Amino acid sequence: MAHFNRGATYKETPLIIEDPLINLLAQTNAKVEQFDLSTDGKRLAYVSAQSGGYDLWVCDIDGRNNQRLVDMYPEEAINPSWSPDGKWIAYTARNEAFKVRSNGSEPPINLSYGSGPARNQEFIRWTPDGKRIYFVRGGPNGYSQICWLPTDIPTGKVYPHYLTNDSFNSTDVHVSPNGKWICFMSDRSGHADFKRMDVWILPIEGGLPRNMTPNTFEFYNYRPRWSPDSRMLVYTTDETNFRNVATVDIETGDSTNLTNSNFDEYNPRWSPDGKWIAYVANIEWNFHIFKIKADGSSKPMQLTTGEGVYSGIDAYQVRGSLRWTADSKDLVFTYMSYRKTSDLYVMPASNGIPKQITNHMPAGLEAFPFVKPELITYQSRDGLEIPAFVYKPNNSRDVKTPLVIYARANTKGLHVRGFYPYIQYYLSRGYSVIAPQVRGSAGKGKIYEFLNYGDWGGGDIDDFAYGAYHLIEQGLANPDKIVMLGGSTGGYFTMTMVFRYPDLLAAAVTFYGPPDLIHSDRYAGGSGKPVLGDVVAGNRGGPDSAPDHWKSRSTIYNLDKIKTPMLVLWGDRDTVRISMADDYLRASKENGLYTEYIQYNCEPHGWYHWRPETVIDSLGRIAGHFKKFTGI
Repeated sequence: MAHFNRGATYKETPLIIEDPLINLLAQTNAKVEQFDLSTDGKRLAYVSAQSGGYDLWVCDIDGRNNQRLVDMYPEEAINPSWSPDGKWIAYTARNEAFKVRSNGSEPPINLSYGSGPARNQEFIRWTPDGKRIYFVRGGPNGYSQICWLPTDIPTGKVYPHYLTNDSFNSTDVHVSPNGKWICFMSDRSGHADFKRMDVWILPIEGGLPRNMTPNTFEFYNYRPRWSPDSRMLVYTTDETNFRNVATVDIETGDSTNLTNSNFDEYNPRWSPDGKWIAYVANIEWNFHIFKIKADGSSKPMQLTTGEGVYSGIDAYQVRGSLRWTADSKDLVFTYMSYRKTSDLYVMPASNGIPKQITNHMPAGLEAFPFVKPELITYQSRDGLEIPAFVYKPNNSRDVKTPLVIYARANTKGLHVRGFYPYIQYYLSRGYSVIAPQVRGSAGKGKIYEFLNYGDWGGGDIDDFAYGAYHLIEQGLANPDKIVMLGGSTGGYFTMTMVFRYPDLLAAAVTFYGPPDLIHSDRYAGGSGKPVLGDVVAGNRGGPDSAPDHWKSRSTIYNLDKIKTPMLVLWGDRDTVRISMADDYLRASKENGLYTEYIQYNCEPHGWYHWRPETVIDSLGRIAGHFKKFTGI
């Protein structure tokens, strides 16, 4: 049996949603994702969807005088950055760079002309004199490059000046406090696929980049930041398997691992007085804030306690970062938990007692019985121990329930003790949920993180399946009512599960997951350049040299093995990926598969806008799809 709804949108095929919980959950898009602190430490600029779109807002550090500067709906403003004098805020939107008066007295000014072919402009940073902004954008060759623009443009647009223009990705640019250098991270050492990144510096006017973390091994050196005196950089490195905080002297090249711990650390930030470095550490998938003496003379001191995610939406994103106030006394960060969406907080660096600045939690959800995740471990098919979060519905703690397998997004992402409204919704309907940290996930060190390197769609899929088998054996999951869903990488995992384990799932839902890895490798980045490299096949090579392997891990070439009814959700702004959805739809129709295809207006890959219309419609459709095949 087959059902097709090609090219449908929520406008053309609206659902009548009578569940008030869905409408409340749709409001959780108002979370704070990105922010920046003014140079004087008194004002905050942040991105929030509290008015419907990802707009740019400002407020005092105590939360007062909250004001929306830029209305972007249905687009988004990202990467806010204060000018040194506090009069302007630079940001990116619609693939271009803007600046706006921090008091909102004038309309935004578009600084750039056109967009790079590969990606949005990111990581906007001002020079200390405020005359330029440096940022990252896709270059003419498809790789991300370091660029700059003058900021004194009264009207009109100009083309950016490229400091790099080569066949390497350069990202996360920062200007030194003395205005002489920029630092960035790049794969120009010759190791592709983000298996190796190094920290580089470059004269502010351009020249020959200098590698500050040279080595002959496959280390990932990440997120460099300048010391206040511009003499040193702090960054994270996985030389010891786990990501640790390290410093390097730009003159001597001498480096020091400050923490040398057995857990991953992120987002190191130098205090303005140069005495301390604050950072975030993943402690059993809680993200906690630590500080350490910048010279390494003290042991790390944990400043936060409890459960939740301090300073981070995802370990591989800069969203939700960490900032010191100008007097080096306080820290500003985001925080979320399983029962609370992301908001801004300020905390004394001495005693670690956070004070909430913003509040984006819908009032109707404050008393909702959110389910706390339980951390378990189980053995996969090859005996590898897999950690996972399990959520059990409040009304059924230790009985067989229908089960949702939840697949995380991001190539090397992780499931944290954060706010997942989709999961809480399934729980409210009587499902249990398992979110495995499958091989390839972050949080257990570099060795674990690369266990599926060259084996996408192999052992990681086994890990998902054996998580379900474990709960079935424990008598906690109904074997006839197992479903799965995921977005992006998680969507790929879901689409691969249906042909790798064709008898396991009663139904499946994929959000913008690639059904064809060959197509995705060549075109998904928008540049025509390979984006997956040897992640999928390792030493076997790319699609041209190892086509059989790539096809064996792609859903569209294995349709004859699929029995599972699929709901495929896509956004119409998902660039070339939309053609993959169309190809899959045609192929599934030819093979007589049950496939429902819904396409949403104004949604890019990742649905970063989290538009209420999309959330409401998709939650309703997913619930309907699962109920059709599980009865729940």
